[in-house]
Amino acid sequence: MPPTRARGSGKNNGSARAAPYQFPDHDKENQGLQAKQKGPGAKKPGNNEPDRSGLPDNYLDIPLEEIKGEVPVYENAAAIRRKLQSLIDRKVHVPGTNKPFNKTSLSKELQAIAERSHPVKTYQHNVSSGGPSPQALARFLKKSGGMGGGDSEAYYFGNMLLEKLRIWNGEKKTKAREKAEVEFPNGRMRVDPSTFRIICRANEVPSRSEVANLGR
Repeated sequence: MPPTRARGSGKNNGSARAAPYQFPDHDKENQGLQAKQKGPGAKKPGNNEPDRSGLPDNYLDIPLEEIKGEVPVYENAAAIRRKLQSLIDRKVHVPGTNKPFNKTSLSKELQAIAERSHPVKTYQHNVSSGGPSPQALARFLKKSGGMGGGDSEAYYFGNMLLEKLRIWNGEKKTKAREKAEVEFPNGRMRVDPSTFRIICRANEVPSRSEVANLGR
């Protein structure tokens, strides 16, 4: 039992508080009991912790709005690539874990999103599989240009991951994002200008810049 505080005649005895009893190092059983008594959620979230009361327990389960059968991508591939690389460079932790994002863990999260989603066709007539492998993700991150890798799974599911993280962290949309939503109300056409093919007249061939800014 915790020792009782002895009474004394000191001046401050009336207002002094007994210090919490410290369990000895060998008293493992009572230490476990002390932890259990606190219960889950006993620690109040910090002031910077967003309110997630209306969200699923797992950020991957946050539903996203679809337009014409898929989640719209408003930002170009360069923006998505930059944000995904930032998660890796800043060693942001995967929500609910102590593991930082790297190419392997990021690929795993993208694959988990793909498993929760229905198949989506690309404009190269391929159907998305189980999400990008670490190698496919690495190839996307090495692409250049506004829509380099725009026809890849890393672009589509990377956009979904970033949007789920934005909602999970209670972040507002940037002005660039809001502007893109106005410019591309149904999202961008997910194509890579370097591989995009279109049947048209010789004098109507679109430039790469025009292809990179095609809307759905």
